[in-house]
Amino acid sequence: MNTKINAAVFEHFPTLESNRLLFREFELNDCQAMFELRSNVEVMRYMDSYPYQTIEDAELNIQQNRTAFIEKTALNWSIVEKSSNTFIGYFGFWRLFWQNCRAEIGYALHPDYWGQGYMDETLKTMIAFAFEQFGLHSIMANVNPNNKSSIRLLEKNKFVQEAYFKEDYFFDGRFIDSMIFSLLEPS
Repeated sequence: MNTKINAAVFEHFPTLESNRLLFREFELNDCQAMFELRSNVEVMRYMDSYPYQTIEDAELNIQQNRTAFIEKTALNWSIVEKSSNTFIGYFGFWRLFWQNCRAEIGYALHPDYWGQGYMDETLKTMIAFAFEQFGLHSIMANVNPNNKSSIRLLEKNKFVQEAYFKEDYFFDGRFIDSMIFSLLEPS
């Protein structure tokens, strides 16, 4: 059982790979692709945050990802399709709870790559990393209840619904519900 996050992970950015994908540190040349991803109405539909308006929004996010790594508060990867060397999305342990060996995840994939198993491949890679190298005991995801694809992805990967919060998040002039899913380290 993991009782301490492995801080050594933050000594050098961990580049990971799966069958079809490379997971690497964000680079400044990811800005355009990140902007296209986070300004896409379909991608942002259930994110409950505002779409990017300018390329500077993407640049700021990439810089924040780098700073979070340096400060050991988050670990975020660009997802790159190996065969085309194309940025197709991102995955992150974007909120760490060090004393609880727990992290909250966030992810997005460009619509051109939806329905091809890329995010399932990503999640499987990241779950293995989380428990085998990062030292997490649990992983959580906060999901908009209308995001059926994300819910299916989490459930397929053995995440369990822990909570359903009614109108707990205020966004865009209204209160919306949240679902919390969790995966515990295998015993």
